[in-house]
Amino acid sequence: MGKTCSFQRKIIEYILIIVSITLAVGTLLVVSLVERKLSGQNEKYTLSAFVKTDVELENQKKKMDTDFIRLLSALTQNGIPDTKNALTLPYTKSLINISNLFDEYLDYKMIGLFTSDVSIVCSPIRSFSVHYSSDSVFSTPLYDNILYGENDYGTAYFHEFIDDNYNGNSSIWLSKIIYFRKTFTYMGQTCYLIIGLDEMTIHQTFLHLEQGFNSVYVIGAADEILSSSQSDMFRRPMDYPIQWDSGQASYKKTLDGIEYQIIPYALNIYDWSIVNQYPTSEYTREVNRMSIVIVMIFIGCLIAVAASVSLTIHRISSPLNELSDRLKSFSATGLRTPKVLRTDNIVEFEILSNSFLQMADDIQRLVSRQKEEEEQKNKFRIQALMAQINPHFICNALNTVKIMAEISGTRNVAIMISHICHYISPAFRTTRNRWTYREEYAFLEDYIYILEICFTAKIEITRSFDILISDCILPRFLIQPLIENSISHGMPQDRTLTIDVSLRKSRDQQVTIAVSDNGIGFSPEELECKRKQLDDFSRNTVEVEDMHTGIGLRNIKQRLNQYYPECHLFEIQSIQNQRTVITIRIPLQQTDPEAATAG
Repeated sequence: MGKTCSFQRKIIEYILIIVSITLAVGTLLVVSLVERKLSGQNEKYTLSAFVKTDVELENQKKKMDTDFIRLLSALTQNGIPDTKNALTLPYTKSLINISNLFDEYLDYKMIGLFTSDVSIVCSPIRSFSVHYSSDSVFSTPLYDNILYGENDYGTAYFHEFIDDNYNGNSSIWLSKIIYFRKTFTYMGQTCYLIIGLDEMTIHQTFLHLEQGFNSVYVIGAADEILSSSQSDMFRRPMDYPIQWDSGQASYKKTLDGIEYQIIPYALNIYDWSIVNQYPTSEYTREVNRMSIVIVMIFIGCLIAVAASVSLTIHRISSPLNELSDRLKSFSATGLRTPKVLRTDNIVEFEILSNSFLQMADDIQRLVSRQKEEEEQKNKFRIQALMAQINPHFICNALNTVKIMAEISGTRNVAIMISHICHYISPAFRTTRNRWTYREEYAFLEDYIYILEICFTAKIEITRSFDILISDCILPRFLIQPLIENSISHGMPQDRTLTIDVSLRKSRDQQVTIAVSDNGIGFSPEELECKRKQLDDFSRNTVEVEDMHTGIGLRNIKQRLNQYYPECHLFEIQSIQNQRTVITIRIPLQQTDPEAATAG
């Protein structure tokens, strides 16, 4: 495939990628927004339905409270039998009167009167039963809750009030009862009046919330399910605690691998609550159908964009091909000035053509300038080498070796020679202009050892090195001229020269190199002159031959200008006969730019 097709295919690929990403992000965004909206609508509808349920249950409770009052009044007027005389005829007549009274409230599932000695239970099927404290039902948990329980309501199956061992299948006897209790005292004995509602009575209040895939629960104080859209959940505890402190009307919860939206609501009667457990997967069904439509629209747009781009690129491919050919020709013919490009009267291509011609001219000038800079760089390298390997210093060092050989034997001589070799060898071992701070520090150690031997007690050199910069890069032999400068220009006559060398990493990704001494220093006039010379040299306003600054400092300034243009600090501070500090601050570099370029 030719250049035009390759360019066209590349542009189309980029556009397809961008549109595809937009499609994915847009679809996810739409799905998220729609799902959130459906969730909010379901929450709003459920809460409004809960309010309606709450009102109906509260009305039911008010009616039941009224019936409680009427029943209590009728019972006290007609007389409650003395359970101690249960076998007497008046007692039997009283039971008949109570049965006839209970028959007037057939809209309840059951009505009962309980004392510690006897229970009277009446149901709408004309079932009337009396049990005494000696009967087995009095020892069941149900009767314990009725006689001694703290809550004024509870749950039971109807047969539990009469026969706890019932094993039949009658729907009446297996009816689910939610009973309510009123306590009163009559003739010195504590009595309990019970009204039982069919669980379906409560179920009817939230029946309109059932949709076939959700679950609705009415829950009591002990997390016991009083009524549910699932018949097998009656009297069972909830599988999970309700979160009332989530800060929202609903929250998400995963049960058996399925995510649900849990919507709780506290009812106004007793301490009940109602919960709607809604599977979130129902939200995504409609969302998935909408997503398919969105994807189809995006695919259509993608095809249309690809076709439009293909037609547009076909028109602009010819000038681009010509530009590519001219670039090859320009490179292959020794950077000679290219011919003017054909632009087909397109403004952008005219700008491109003019820019290309300008670029060719700039490249030619850049190549010439690069040659000049390379020559200057070689000159700097020679100056750096000559500044570090001072013949006079080497002669003095070797003379010292000679004297040591005559006085102390060969061991000290060997150590001294070893340090001299380590000091000299980096200049000849490699042509690299930069090395690591670790190598620079090792070179300084050899140099300082030689100085301390040569000057004995006249100098004292301390150094501190930040190991965090060990593998970072700096120009070779950058610090040694600073130490040599302190000795050459700062050696006092009446005291030991103390030199402190510090290399540390700054917080702003800079390296600070400081060499300070307690030598003779500079007068304010001399210091101002040296600062001006360095400042002028930074602006390239002074030629090297005209500089009066020492060769070491001049060499350092040249290399800093070359390696760190406009991003370094070279500063001299001095108080005469007290202290002189030379500070260099350069960027922290992890790799050698010249080595990377050469590679």
